[in-house]
Amino acid sequence: MNFKTSLVVILLAGSLVNSAALALAQTTNLRIAFNGYGGTLPLFLGQDAGIFKKQNLQLEMIFIPGGSLSLQALIGKSLELLLTGGPPVVNAYLQGAKIKIIGGMTNLLPYTFVAVGGIRGAEQLKGKKIGISRFGSNTDYVVRLALNQFALSANDVQVMQVGGSQARLLAMKSGAIQATVLSPEEAVVAQKMGYGVMLDFIEKGIEFPHVNVVVRDDYLESQAATMRTFLRAYVESVRYYKSHRTEAVSKIVALSKLPDRQMGEVVYDGSLRATPDDGKPTLKGMEVVLDAVAKENPKAKALTIQQVVDLRYFQ
Repeated sequence: MNFKTSLVVILLAGSLVNSAALALAQTTNLRIAFNGYGGTLPLFLGQDAGIFKKQNLQLEMIFIPGGSLSLQALIGKSLELLLTGGPPVVNAYLQGAKIKIIGGMTNLLPYTFVAVGGIRGAEQLKGKKIGISRFGSNTDYVVRLALNQFALSANDVQVMQVGGSQARLLAMKSGAIQATVLSPEEAVVAQKMGYGVMLDFIEKGIEFPHVNVVVRDDYLESQAATMRTFLRAYVESVRYYKSHRTEAVSKIVALSKLPDRQMGEVVYDGSLRATPDDGKPTLKGMEVVLDAVAKENPKAKALTIQQVVDLRYFQ
C-alpha cells in the first residue's frame, strides 16, 4: 500500500469514526404533554440547566388541558410521553389502551375544594353545580373524594365538565357553578375573589398519583434506552429543583403567571414533599385509585398495579 492509498484509508476511517460519534450524540426530541404546571417544574428547570441536553435529550413541552384529552394524543402517537394523573390512565387502560406509568412526579393530592361565599357546610352543597375538567380526570376523582368526606355522593350534586382551572374560576364568577377543586396557587386566587375553602387535601397528606410519566407500550419496547436516560435526567432535575429554591420559585412565577413571588413560594414549599426524590410513582396511591375505579367499573376489580405500572426503566 503506497503513501496516498494509506492516507485515503486513514481519512476514510476518521470520517467513519466522526460519523459514528455524531450518530451517537444525535439529540432525541421528546414531545411531552402536561395538563398543568404542578409537578412539571423539575422538567422545565432541568431543561434550562442543561441537564437533559447533557443526555442528548430535547424536551418539547405541550400543554393539553384534561387527562382524558391528552391521553387521546398519546395513544394517537402525537406524543412520546404524557404527564397526567392515575385515574385517567386506569380508565384508558380498561378501555384497551396499551400504556404504562413508568415514573411519578407528584405523589400527594395537591387540591383544595372551594365554594362560593354562601356555602359553608356540606348540607348547602346539595343540588349545587360542581365543576371538574372532564369526566374520568383527576379533578373528577378528587371531587368524588371530597363529596365522600362531606358524607355526600355524586347523586346529591350536579357534577359538570367545565374545563381547566381558569375556566372553572370564570364559571364560579359567572354563577355557572358553585364549587370546584383547585391547586394551591389557584386556591389563593379563589380566596382573594371571596370564595371559601371547604377542604384542604394538602394538609391531609393523602398519597395519590397526581402527576405520572405515562408512555405507550410500543414506544417502551422500541426506545427502552431513551426512557432510562430520560428518567435518570429527571431524577437529577429533581435534585436540582430542590436545591435551587430561588431559580425554582422564579420559574414557577413565570410559567404559572402568578401575580407575586409570595404565591410562588407557597407552591414551591408545597411541592417539595409531594415530589419524590427517586422519581417513582406512589404504589399506595395507585391502590387507592384502583379501589375507587372498581366501585364504578367491575372490570377494574381484576386489575393489578403491575399491569399499569412498570418500574424497570429505573434500572
